[in-house]
Amino acid sequence: MSAKGSIRLAFIGFGEAGPELARGLLGAGAKSVGAYDILAADPATRDAWVAKTESVGARACDTPAEAVAEADLILSTVTSERALEAAESAAPHLRQGQLYLDLNSCSPGKKVKAAKAVEDGSAVRYVDVAVMDTVPGRGHTVPMLLAGAAAEAAAETLRGFGMTVEAVGDTVGQASTIKMARSVFMKGIEAILCESLVAADRAGVADRVLSSIQATFPDTDWRALATYHMGRMAVHGRRRAIEMDSVADTLRDLGLEPSTALGTRDRQMWVADLGLRDRFIGGGPETLEEFLRAVAEKSGNPASH
Repeated sequence: MSAKGSIRLAFIGFGEAGPELARGLLGAGAKSVGAYDILAADPATRDAWVAKTESVGARACDTPAEAVAEADLILSTVTSERALEAAESAAPHLRQGQLYLDLNSCSPGKKVKAAKAVEDGSAVRYVDVAVMDTVPGRGHTVPMLLAGAAAEAAAETLRGFGMTVEAVGDTVGQASTIKMARSVFMKGIEAILCESLVAADRAGVADRVLSSIQATFPDTDWRALATYHMGRMAVHGRRRAIEMDSVADTLRDLGLEPSTALGTRDRQMWVADLGLRDRFIGGGPETLEEFLRAVAEKSGNPASH
């Protein structure tokens, strides 16, 4: 692929992660970014979305076809449940020489279906991409794993932008399998901390429980860790819960009952349904107590002190 200064990018899905990635890639030398999102089709959200898109230097497009028309790399950053739909909507408009990078948190099975939609419907090569950490604060340098026949070629191009990427295999699904298995732990530990500390708070013993955890695992600052992750749940719980459905599908495909994944999904969604997002979206709770207080208020179960 040509030098980075001549590479044009397109995003299908431009809500949370997309603008962060686009800003970094443009700053690292990408020639241009075209972006499409379903928010563009809704009069209630279009103006705000266009303003947000243009604020990072991207061009707001009215259709997937317009976004991908001149792009060299297409990055799909929709929600996990829309990943296949996004691939199907883009496929008829893709052309030879382009790479379609699917960054969505999906099960390997869904990535295989998306790859088929893209590669059967066009001459484009599909790359399974697993984003291995949170994009906010890291932008386009967030670690990513790539898989598929074009993974090495894509990785070489992306490294030119200073991206932290690693090709882990030539079969679509290999990168997403690593992501899904990791999410059992990463999203699960959030759910465990939340359930433990909310229960302890209701009983008036949160400090004692946290101190006990700290004594057992002294090398970790558990108060800081819990504060950070409870903030992530408050702001992103719904997206995390939806991702856990993909994790559950992955585990079932591997012959493993997804008991922990489903419990994590339910606890993540419970926090999302409390409606804490607007309260903490500006930067998360400053203290664990602030999060627990908000949960108590929203759930109607004040702590016992």
